[in-house]
Amino acid sequence: MKIRTLLLFVLLLTSSFLMAQRDLTMEEAVLRTTSNGQSLSPATLAQFRWVPARNAYSYVSGDTLKVVEGKTTTDYPIARFTDLLKQNGVTIRGWQGYRWFSPREIELWSENKQYFLDPEAAQLRKGWQLPAEADNLQFAPEGRAVSYNVGESIVALDAKGERYEVANNAEEGIRHGRTVHRNEFGINKGIFWSPQGRHLAYYHLDERMVTEYPLVDISSVPASLVSIRYPMAGGVSHRVMVGVYSLDSRKLIWLDTEMQSDQYFTNIAWSPDSKYIYVAEVNRGQDTMHLNRYDASTGKLDKTLFTETSTKYIEPLVPIRFLPGDPKHFIWQSQRSGHNHLYLYNTDGKLEKSLTSGNWEVLDVIDFSIDGKKLYIASNENAVLQRQLYELDLKSQKRTRLSPKEGYNFFVMDVVGERYAGFWSSFHNPGGVYTASLKNRKEVTDVLVAPNPLAGYNMPAAKLVELTAADGKTTLYGRLFTPKNVSATQKCPVVVYVYGGPHAQLVRDQWMGAAPYWELLMAERGYVVFAMDNRGSANRGYEFEQVIHRKLGEVELADQMEGVKYLKSLPFVDTERMGVHGWSFGGFMSMSLLLREGDTFKVSVSGGPVIDWRLYEVMYGERYMDTPAENPAGYAKADLKQYVKNLAGKHLLMLHGYQDDVVVPQHTLSFLKACVDNRITGVDCFFYPGHPHNVRGRDRVHLMQKVTEYLDLYLKR
Repeated sequence: MKIRTLLLFVLLLTSSFLMAQRDLTMEEAVLRTTSNGQSLSPATLAQFRWVPARNAYSYVSGDTLKVVEGKTTTDYPIARFTDLLKQNGVTIRGWQGYRWFSPREIELWSENKQYFLDPEAAQLRKGWQLPAEADNLQFAPEGRAVSYNVGESIVALDAKGERYEVANNAEEGIRHGRTVHRNEFGINKGIFWSPQGRHLAYYHLDERMVTEYPLVDISSVPASLVSIRYPMAGGVSHRVMVGVYSLDSRKLIWLDTEMQSDQYFTNIAWSPDSKYIYVAEVNRGQDTMHLNRYDASTGKLDKTLFTETSTKYIEPLVPIRFLPGDPKHFIWQSQRSGHNHLYLYNTDGKLEKSLTSGNWEVLDVIDFSIDGKKLYIASNENAVLQRQLYELDLKSQKRTRLSPKEGYNFFVMDVVGERYAGFWSSFHNPGGVYTASLKNRKEVTDVLVAPNPLAGYNMPAAKLVELTAADGKTTLYGRLFTPKNVSATQKCPVVVYVYGGPHAQLVRDQWMGAAPYWELLMAERGYVVFAMDNRGSANRGYEFEQVIHRKLGEVELADQMEGVKYLKSLPFVDTERMGVHGWSFGGFMSMSLLLREGDTFKVSVSGGPVIDWRLYEVMYGERYMDTPAENPAGYAKADLKQYVKNLAGKHLLMLHGYQDDVVVPQHTLSFLKACVDNRITGVDCFFYPGHPHNVRGRDRVHLMQKVTEYLDLYLKR
């Protein structure tokens, strides 16, 4: 028996040792799951929900809903309700999207049909029963009404089931209730219900005047043409109107916005009494914004509350938000001070006070306290790379940090129950989940402490680094992964992963610096892997971002080259074997670094790259570059085709989704044509049929294997 025990111990020890030496496979790195389905992401409580009016919360584990009440956890496997669901023709493949409708009932959706399940009593009742072909479902507050699209028609149902034809299907090129302006300016929906649920505003998009762009679908025989309306920089843009439909009168009116095609309508919000609609209107030059108020019954302009201007660009992203119980005051978010902060206005358009200020960013406005006297916000006031929860007293402007964990936090609030849950991690800590009281800040409970999901793997060394930008004064942040136990006598190849554009922050004080596991895999394979956020990227303030205006690819490159200087200072870096990889704006950057920075980089793998900003969309492109007619020198300097001769002696792999409707394939194809014209052969190309701008799912494993093999081919000895 003792011998068997000893042998078992030796086997376990050997197994543990072997496990500790295991390297990530490509599938594990990309999909973040093992072959047996085990997640390699930090453990969390998936689909966490607070149960209203109960000292309880719920989350999903597999096909089981777990309800934690005090110290008791009750499991509700879907299988428990199989017969009940079958009797009602309900197919549920998981608890995805569930929510607590009441303290005892869960709302579920199946094939556009709504059900309410009491898991304890095992009772099911029906709610909305919508057509199977319905999409774009939008709900009025408190479930007073619902709207949906069938094609481009909009239908609404009120709480009594009365049906309303809001907008009829239109001719090709006209869309109703969809997102507009290519989802810029924070636009993520196209229908906006009034607080009482008796009116809805919606976007009417007319893009018939916009040039059609051909994409090809090869899944049919023969291949079929898929045309999209794509307004390119300097070209004709689409026209947007805002309609307002009344369920009471069954009439439609239009906001009197003069129907200008060269302006943007965004940040739509209703007044608490549903009498007015507020719209942030931005001119095509994107240097002026008017916050306008319209009469919802007539569509007439009631008042311009205020105007914001900029010498560069202005980008309103969040609608006004009224104070609870106070229809005369609202909060506005703006970068006018140089950072995103909050301002209290009255409905006459008078600024009453600044609610926040300082050299930091309000990242999110989460919710008001139940009495409306306090506001809960997420910000990086504590540290640029972190995200923390603060309580803001609206009267005194005093801010109190609530979240106790250093690192990057996300929050699920329940202001009625005066509680919240925090989901967090930091660079070297997989973090976990905690619950806390909004009343007593000492009441913090760790409900999940995440183990290291990569404990069984041969992990590289990892650290955050601080550098100085090319201006000699601005601090930049990067993440660095190096092969385990690398010595000064080694000479390792380098991969720089780059994005570098607006609206993205690659490096955060989050698990592994928020890096894709592919970076860890590359470090395991002997590479030094580096990523850095240059000026022009997100969450550092207006000046940090707008310095790229009219000259994309200049300041960003200068900062990235400061990162290269740092890498070259490391004794184990082989400066003759440096590669770069990026996608989208990062594709533009990775090619720019290869083509415009001498012989610094030997190889680049560039995905979905912007080659010529004249071929990019109006809204994004003109914000940062103005029009080609206004900024010909800037467009010419950023056009990568003119640098094609600099590819001689280097190696470039271009990757592109064949149905990319964001950076259209013409970018890559135009560069290939320039290579042919200049007799340059050092370029390779691979298209991903059926994929749009990003390659998702299992095909991404193929993509990253392709990236890796190409880098290995030219950087590995």
